[in-house]
Amino acid sequence: RNWKSLQDVFIWSGMPNQKTDINNRNGFSTDMIGMNWDYPDADYTKREQIWTAHTNYTKGLLYFVGHDSRIPEHIRKEISQWGYPKDEYTNNGNWSPQLYVREARRMVGALVMTQHHCQGREVVTDGVGMAAYTMDSHNCDRLVVNGMVKNEGNVEEGGFGPYPISYRAIIPKESEVSNLIVPVCLSATHIAYGSIRMEPVFMVLGQSSAMAAVQTIDRKLSVQKIDVALLQRQLKSDPLADGSTPDILIDNSDTDKVQVKGNWTKKSRGGFGPDYFEASQDTDTAKFIRYMPGSKTSGKYDLYTYYPKLEATDAETSITIFDGKKSNTTMIKGAEVKVVGQTSGEWVHLGRYTFTGKGKPYIEIRANGQKVVADAVLLVASPRE
Repeated sequence: RNWKSLQDVFIWSGMPNQKTDINNRNGFSTDMIGMNWDYPDADYTKREQIWTAHTNYTKGLLYFVGHDSRIPEHIRKEISQWGYPKDEYTNNGNWSPQLYVREARRMVGALVMTQHHCQGREVVTDGVGMAAYTMDSHNCDRLVVNGMVKNEGNVEEGGFGPYPISYRAIIPKESEVSNLIVPVCLSATHIAYGSIRMEPVFMVLGQSSAMAAVQTIDRKLSVQKIDVALLQRQLKSDPLADGSTPDILIDNSDTDKVQVKGNWTKKSRGGFGPDYFEASQDTDTAKFIRYMPGSKTSGKYDLYTYYPKLEATDAETSITIFDGKKSNTTMIKGAEVKVVGQTSGEWVHLGRYTFTGKGKPYIEIRANGQKVVADAVLLVASPRE
């Protein structure tokens, strides 16, 4: 294959401070396919050997792409502009001391999360966290079929919205253990785990596990006997576990809190949640999307909206904020929204507003005849001054 740039062999994503996030791309890249199979049941000595082999493979690949004469010269020049981060891992040769282990041993718990849960065909009622990422698996094995090298196991299946993760998936079967909660190596199939395994999800499940553990200690219960409904109420009313005012998130798909006027098209990929709205450029200047946080919304909030930027656009988006008493209008200039990293959109700060707790406050995105997008809005309670 004729490589035109580093993007043909790596996912080379820009990050802040002139750094990059590198990931596997295509059939031969950073994945050391099939060489990790012994890791889950290996002892410490064997795991160290696997760890070292992966380090050598990755460093060797980067060196090979940058120095081997069989690599096109323009690719070698491109990668030579990069190096290890001089300000990171200074006691380990500027190289990460950790191996990324996505999956190893997983518990088979009271409930096993599956593809059906990811795609909404089965919905649990005892959710203690949400997941939303694509069902994603890198290749698992490399083999020879009829004289041809084949990679096997790649899965990238998305297109579904956020879904709840069952409390029963983070606890063992009652007949086995009564005092164990497992937020990371939880009970899930390989396919479902590929969606669940994101760090923010683990953070939420870790917090949910801690709050469940408090119940078991205070009430002298097994982990299987706690009041899950109480746990859910605690998570909703005090999500940061510090008594602070919860954020208010309204997605365009929250039909009870969103008013739609005019002709908007739903787009299913690249936004926050399952979809977002897009208005085409036309003569209809009256169409809008109105988000309604509720009349009880009171106090100072920093207001954000998620701005999907899938196509180059210089359109200006008019946003009106009614705090229950007066209105303010601000603008988003599409050309000024910069997206960094492996994402197609960005949260744009619209300012800090004081909501009165009266009237019917709203945040309204108007099309004004332009091609604009409307996705989610987020109200983050400002720190008490």
